[in-house]
Amino acid sequence: LVTDQEGRKEAFREFYQRCKDGLTVENDIFLTTDELLALMWKNGYTEKERNAIQATFPSDYRFHYPELSVLFDVPEEDTYKFCLRSRMEKSHIGELDYEKVKRKGFLRDHWLIFAGGWYIFKNFPFYNYLFYMKTYGFSLWFVSCWYLFSRMANRVWRRNEFMAEQKTAAGVMEGEDKILKNMSRFTNDSMCVNYLKAFKRESADRLAQYRHALIQKQKHDVTNRVLHQLQNIERSEHNMAASMQEILVRETASSFRDMFPTDPKMQKESFNTAIAQLAGETVDASKDPVKNHFVNSFKELKTQDVSKATADQKGTLIQRLAFDKKRSERDFERQYMVTRAEANEVKDLAQKAKGKGGYDWSALNEKDMARLEELYTKINNKVGFPMLTESSIQAVPTDASADPRANEYTTHMNEQLEVMRVKLRNERLSMFAGAF
Repeated sequence: LVTDQEGRKEAFREFYQRCKDGLTVENDIFLTTDELLALMWKNGYTEKERNAIQATFPSDYRFHYPELSVLFDVPEEDTYKFCLRSRMEKSHIGELDYEKVKRKGFLRDHWLIFAGGWYIFKNFPFYNYLFYMKTYGFSLWFVSCWYLFSRMANRVWRRNEFMAEQKTAAGVMEGEDKILKNMSRFTNDSMCVNYLKAFKRESADRLAQYRHALIQKQKHDVTNRVLHQLQNIERSEHNMAASMQEILVRETASSFRDMFPTDPKMQKESFNTAIAQLAGETVDASKDPVKNHFVNSFKELKTQDVSKATADQKGTLIQRLAFDKKRSERDFERQYMVTRAEANEVKDLAQKAKGKGGYDWSALNEKDMARLEELYTKINNKVGFPMLTESSIQAVPTDASADPRANEYTTHMNEQLEVMRVKLRNERLSMFAGAF
């Protein structure tokens, strides 16, 4: 029942009790099923609701005003007036056709009376002339002319009036068709509120999912970037450890080449060893200067700490290794660590932009701002932090052929995006400078 779906069970109980006690209505005050369906369509009821009425009641059913009052929750007095007006508009009572009710032979009868009277009273002195020829005859002729003229004039007037009514009716029907056509465009307008509520719920859910997905993506990007940087550091450390053996052999040979030209004893021992080997004699390994140099260098390496040795590119083997080790460490620091010079440069640039209420980055010139951005990118790449810049916020393009109000809204939105970009840049650089 409609009353159950709308939560008006009490109204149906009252109507049921009223029908049970005896419902008295005026038989001619009603609406037909077709009229009710047309009214429901005009007032925005859905197809489902109209089909429910059409399937429940026959096409010749008459809805009286008490039923309509309960069905649509409208005061009974209003439904009575509406049904009464509808029945009056549909009434068959109208103007009578004058051609069917007028008296026939009006002129003919009067001319016969005139002819008979004139024939009877023609011998009375002066009476025939005065009455029949002057008074009655002239009056009958005048009425005849007036009657014939009015008959023709009425025909013309009625024809023109009928044509005007037909034109008016055609205009009214055309207007009704246009109104109906325009109203059909808004058939589902009654569902707009429901659609907006559903869109609001769906948008809230989608925005929550989007925020969650955005946070997860940023978390994944941060994790991957840091992990990739740590892998690079680990790979560099492994490469440094693996290159120590090559450096050891290279520096040992290099130290021998540097020492041999300046050591006469080594030259003499090398010469004697070479002569003995050419003579086919067996040379004691302890007397071989090359082998002794490598053995002594390795023994020295075991007894001393490379990290505590003095770095010298032309010194002993341990000093050469210390030099190479410090050079590798400097390269590692330059690639993966923030240097003191870079930190001081960031502090100097931040000091130029620092004011009473914080940082004013618009105070920097183009050269200083470009250098600060370069340091920001370089340092973040070193430590493996993801870089979120204002360049990711793109302006919305405007279309000259679009609606002016749409272009006005787009321009306003782009202005707000520009303000957001400036704010994001200030926050980003302020956090970067605050880290130093």
